[in-house]
Amino acid sequence: MWRPEICQHSGICVRTLPQVYNPNERPWVKPQNATTEQLIAQIKMCPSEALRYE
Repeated sequence: MWRPEICQHSGICVRTLPQVYNPNERPWVKPQNATTEQLIAQIKMCPSEALRYE
């Protein structure tokens, strides 16, 4: 889940998993391009906690 209202746009998501996050494409998030473990590790690095998982 992405909460744009609190996103600081640090770019960690794009730099860490560019195959998943590409703001120049639609849809811009393609979680199928990474493993669950990779996604969880990257989400934990989000400084604003705008990215979450359930």
